[in-house]
Amino acid sequence: MTKPTALIAIDTSTDLATPLAGRIFIDELCREPKLTPELVSWDEKFKDPFISPEHFLEKWWAQIAVMRAEGEPPFEFYWGPHWKRKSKLASRGYVKYAKTNKFGDRIPGTFWFQSRWERSVNFDQVFDRWASLARANVGMLHLFGEAENPVAPTAAESRFQSGSFGGPLNPGIPNIGWAMAYGEGYAHEVDVDRIRAHGFPVEVRDGVVVIRVTEQLSDVADDFPRFSRRRAELKSLFRPDLFWIKDEPKPVLTVMHELRPT
Repeated sequence: MTKPTALIAIDTSTDLATPLAGRIFIDELCREPKLTPELVSWDEKFKDPFISPEHFLEKWWAQIAVMRAEGEPPFEFYWGPHWKRKSKLASRGYVKYAKTNKFGDRIPGTFWFQSRWERSVNFDQVFDRWASLARANVGMLHLFGEAENPVAPTAAESRFQSGSFGGPLNPGIPNIGWAMAYGEGYAHEVDVDRIRAHGFPVEVRDGVVVIRVTEQLSDVADDFPRFSRRRAELKSLFRPDLFWIKDEPKPVLTVMHELRPT
């Protein structure tokens, strides 16, 4: 049985390579001791210990890197950290900063974080603070269990499971997670009054619309069939071709008990 995992994925065009942004970001992660990183790295080869938020800001947040391609002038950009936790509540994540390429195109940055699920941890608060900090173009918080971890996922299902919004060449939204943030490029897709009229929690901050399918993230684990029905209803309030995944997992009832965390 697949144990549930919480996933936060946020795409942003905001310049976050600043000490203030870094302080808000890492303080929110370390607010919960069970999410505090244990290892940090520039890639997936973890050797360095996480010492403190102050050390993280000084040594790992928004370090300048230089790309040198033959025949091209050097290109400076900010390199973002990876982090990992190996203890009981294992987790991992990374930051990529938004940048402007040599053609003048703005390439979105990313906050990505995956953790084993624990009911006592407020993943929604982390998502909410990060989405506000980033002024998210698009963002998602979801709890993945057995029902949404197929053995042979489709391309859209794989994108949903990994928290990918397609990148600059194929931007889009694979599916609705438990909480979604719709900002630049997507906020106009949201009929706030209509969605509120159907009983969905909606917040609007700085041009970013945040919608939750149900009241609590734990609802996904406690009653997936109800969550699935509500998500289908919410999806019907958007234009039909906005989300890549059109249908809910079937049959949802057979996996209801398997989703319950131990």
